[in-house]
Amino acid sequence: MQWVDLGLHPGWNSSTGSENDLNRLGFFAGAAARTNSDEGPEAVHKADVATAGHLGRRVTETAKVFVRGRVAA
Repeated sequence: MQWVDLGLHPGWNSSTGSENDLNRLGFFAGAAARTNSDEGPEAVHKADVATAGHLGRRVTETAKVFVRGRVAA
């Protein structure tokens, strides 16, 4: 098993941050989202969807390394 983290610092945790920052909830163990329990998937915050997309791209790039093999330097 290979762990792939977000590779992001927490977002929305400073005076210059915003709710639209990637990783706005500040998770390190993977992507996280927060939505009210009485709302559907359309209510997921755009920043949370973008964070999930960011993690997906990182997983894809990591998988490419395993498939192709990494050239030794």
